[in-house]
Amino acid sequence: MNSFLFLKITYLLRYLLNLKIKYRKIYFIFSDLLLLTFSYVSSLWLLDLGYNIKYKYFLFFLFFTSLYLVFGNYYKNLTRYSSSFGFYKLAIKNTLLIISIQIVFKLFFGFYSYPFKFWLLLCFLSSSFTIAFRVFIRDLITFFNISPRNNVSKIAIYGTGQSEVLISQQILLTGTHNIVAFIDDNPDLENRDINGIKVKSLKQISNLDFDQLLVSTLSINSNQWLNILKQIKIIKPRIRVLKIPSINSIEDGIEKIDSLKPISLDDLLFREIVPPKENLLGPGIKDRVALVTGAAGSIGKELSLQILSLKPSKLIVVDFSEPNLFELKNLLIKNNFHNQKIYCELGNTADDKFMQNVFIKHNPDILFHASAYKHVTLLEENQIEAVKNNIKSTLNICKLAYKFNTKKIILISSDKAVRPTSLMGVTKRISELIVSSFAEKSKTTKNKEKLVFSMVRFGNVLGSSGSVVPIFQKQIEDGGPVTVTDPSVTRYFMTISEAASLVIQSSVLAKGEGEVFLLDMGKPMQIKKLAEQMILLNGLKIKNEENPDGDIEIVYRGLGSGEKLHEELLIDGKSEKTSHPLIFKAIEKSLDFNDLKEKLDNLYIHLNKNEIKKTIEILREIIPEWLRE
Repeated sequence: MNSFLFLKITYLLRYLLNLKIKYRKIYFIFSDLLLLTFSYVSSLWLLDLGYNIKYKYFLFFLFFTSLYLVFGNYYKNLTRYSSSFGFYKLAIKNTLLIISIQIVFKLFFGFYSYPFKFWLLLCFLSSSFTIAFRVFIRDLITFFNISPRNNVSKIAIYGTGQSEVLISQQILLTGTHNIVAFIDDNPDLENRDINGIKVKSLKQISNLDFDQLLVSTLSINSNQWLNILKQIKIIKPRIRVLKIPSINSIEDGIEKIDSLKPISLDDLLFREIVPPKENLLGPGIKDRVALVTGAAGSIGKELSLQILSLKPSKLIVVDFSEPNLFELKNLLIKNNFHNQKIYCELGNTADDKFMQNVFIKHNPDILFHASAYKHVTLLEENQIEAVKNNIKSTLNICKLAYKFNTKKIILISSDKAVRPTSLMGVTKRISELIVSSFAEKSKTTKNKEKLVFSMVRFGNVLGSSGSVVPIFQKQIEDGGPVTVTDPSVTRYFMTISEAASLVIQSSVLAKGEGEVFLLDMGKPMQIKKLAEQMILLNGLKIKNEENPDGDIEIVYRGLGSGEKLHEELLIDGKSEKTSHPLIFKAIEKSLDFNDLKEKLDNLYIHLNKNEIKKTIEILREIIPEWLRE
């Protein structure tokens, strides 16, 4: 097309689109009046009713049609977003117009004004012309938006499902990108058109010029996605991958259809998150005093935010890291939409005097104990501090909760507590035993209100401080290599927000039996594949024997001290379903409170003397299944 003409039409379209709605409506009324008049004249001519138009009929037709167009809600739809549904509505409105005019003609001019076939043809032509005009305007806008331009990105869309087609329509209308092709490996779709865009196979993308790939993470599973991404990266190594929002999030108003974002760490799970049950959110927290220990950590921070949204009478957050607690305080203030009371207590939960002051000051109703050291290999090198912090903090919390009649205490535990091989796992397992022993004590103590002591056990959360994800990301940013312990090592993963939500819901299900709640984390993920996905999603290529010119190499360093190939969630292998599909319950063996207390008292004597060998012996005695070299 001549560039001058292109610019003139583009300018005219932009001028019309930028007009105020009332002015655009005038243009459309004038256009529709012309089309309906043309339909009127054409119907007379096609039926050979002669050119001798009765002007009183014609003027009355113009007058009545003008009133109908002005006052008949004719222009509610935006033409640029017109769909078949909008055209059906327009056809119905035209039909009602013609029927109304026919009735009025018969009332004023008698039954012999025009034959029925005239009205029928007029109805057909008026709808055809007005709909065709809107299709033409819509497609004209789309054409001038999608005509190749140098200042917008060229993209390809992976898949031909509902999400992919919807996003393509939006992009065509807005002209934000040039869509080069749909990519789909279904041979029946190859080289076919969708909205004028060709469908290509993966083998054909080497001839395509694009720099962004849009993908719906829910349309393919993790293994398929990794293989597809590898193939694309080999052919298009610098391609940028963006996520298409889900249909549900668009319908719920959470995201706009053109909200294109880089694929996040949460998307690496490639599974749909089950929405929370409303009856399990709020009870025990709304209008109660809630306390979170380790609140400035990854899971503690998310717990605090979600608890705050459930309107407690006040929220107390405890942590011993001053900068992290300060950051959390600002975050909570920013998200305090209901003006709840927030108290930030700086100190160590292993300090019994500090924690006693917190209980005296606030007297909490429900407590989430997330405070713990979590880095496996680091704790192997700092064994005394690991035991002091993780075990003593839990004992302090339970003692004070029992003394001050805290209604519910929920320990945040770990899959590493199951048949532990690390010191971190042992401290978590002993913490579980402390909680379960207090549950037994609460049940058997007379003249004492029954308190609920329970625990929630789950695996890694994506992006947490103890997760491999931030480690891998830092290694990738530094140019590699990415270090993985073993090619076969697997871990359970869950998003931080989902884990926190399930912990809160588990607290409602806890009845004081010393329950261990297990979160269904899906299938364990191979860490090697997680590393590969992260490299590819950073726009880089994996360096290996097959691709020696790649960017980032994966190096295997072997399992470190205390690390396992595979984690477990159950000790006895049995669990029960609960009312939530992702929360399971297990009742596991516990130790007698007095026996455990005696062993812990002995443990603290040797801890205070920094006697590591004797400390390890007592830990082995408490946890005989500890697999330690």
